[in-house]
Amino acid sequence: MAKHGFLTPKAIDNRQKSKGLQKLRWYCQVCSKQCRDENGFKQHMTSDAHQRQMLIVASNPNKFIQGYSELFEAAFMANLRQRHTTKRVRAHVVYNEYIRDKNHIHMNATRWTTLSGFVQYLGKTGKCIVDETEKGWYIQYIDRDPAAMARQEELQRKHKAEMDHEERNRRFIQAQVEEARAKLGPVDKEETVEAKAWNPNEKVSLSLAPSAKKTTAAAPVSVKRSAAVAFGVDDDADKHDSATKRPATTHATQGGATSQKRSAMDAIMAEEARQRQRRDADEARTSRKDHWVAKDIVVKIVDKKVGDGAYYKKKGTVLKVIELFGADIKVHDSGDIVRVDQDDLETVIPLAGKPVKIVNGLGRGHLGTLVSINEEAFAVSVLVATGPHKGRTLDKVEYEDVCKMDEARVDPDSF
Repeated sequence: MAKHGFLTPKAIDNRQKSKGLQKLRWYCQVCSKQCRDENGFKQHMTSDAHQRQMLIVASNPNKFIQGYSELFEAAFMANLRQRHTTKRVRAHVVYNEYIRDKNHIHMNATRWTTLSGFVQYLGKTGKCIVDETEKGWYIQYIDRDPAAMARQEELQRKHKAEMDHEERNRRFIQAQVEEARAKLGPVDKEETVEAKAWNPNEKVSLSLAPSAKKTTAAAPVSVKRSAAVAFGVDDDADKHDSATKRPATTHATQGGATSQKRSAMDAIMAEEARQRQRRDADEARTSRKDHWVAKDIVVKIVDKKVGDGAYYKKKGTVLKVIELFGADIKVHDSGDIVRVDQDDLETVIPLAGKPVKIVNGLGRGHLGTLVSINEEAFAVSVLVATGPHKGRTLDKVEYEDVCKMDEARVDPDSF
């Protein structure tokens, strides 16, 4: 049967149909051919050209699958980078945008069978930040472009310079506080006067004395003092009275000055505490990552699928971290070494006084000693032994952010 002419209605209709996106299941990736219906797809599969291509693929299937997987990943990541940059977006939305291209690499030809598996692969390799919600998987592109990384390093240097400036200010304020304490000496506790209980049956009386009486009462003292001066008589009583009154006035003045200095010192210390809280919040936000597994910590396996349930609820020591999200673990009971993803692990909280490692948040990566456990708040207190927070006790550290250390692998000089 002869083909239709170029401008015939049938040819125009065929060209319009070929422009649109057809059924993905009727596409042959090996031959790069799109069929319009199931019958056409069956006819293509039995054709000689398709059979020859399948023989070539069968000679080395891993090579072809690896090649298609690399092409699919590169095209998917390019679409994510160009359309959404570093925004958090649903993985299904990005996939629908990607398959709009008629000549895209189909997922059926890759080593991933589902979109969820591909998204988890991106998260484990550190190419994207992934998280699962009730609406599905969300992904966020991690920009590793040299220019972007240079900008990030510049921002980090700027932040470090600001932190150094704040540290200098903090030391200056601390020096001023110590100097003020040295000048004032030990501060006595203020005396408190208990308030008298109010009796509703007691009569309250007010005495409004005229101010003229004070002037009249003070007049004889002045006359007496003038007479003593005129006749050369030394009034010892008056001198004694004035001597006893002057220290009282001086003590009151010193008490007011001490109170003012104490108020200024309290204000300085309060401002210093607020700055410290802001620095801790910023550091905790920048130090928190999606991966937390670290070397030499003791973890618990919580997935029944690992080893067909043989290692369920078993504890082990992390020997090696694999691609940030995985780890080789030596099980304590059997001595077996298994490779487990961090999603199948949980942290172990030791007894008070045992060495721990902060694996996420403020103080991430530093060693410390467990001080106390707050079971109601699911948090602990840690005395940091290494790093910039050495000697400081961090309170309200969540269970997920701290983990027990293998004491056999801990350096005693670190504590």
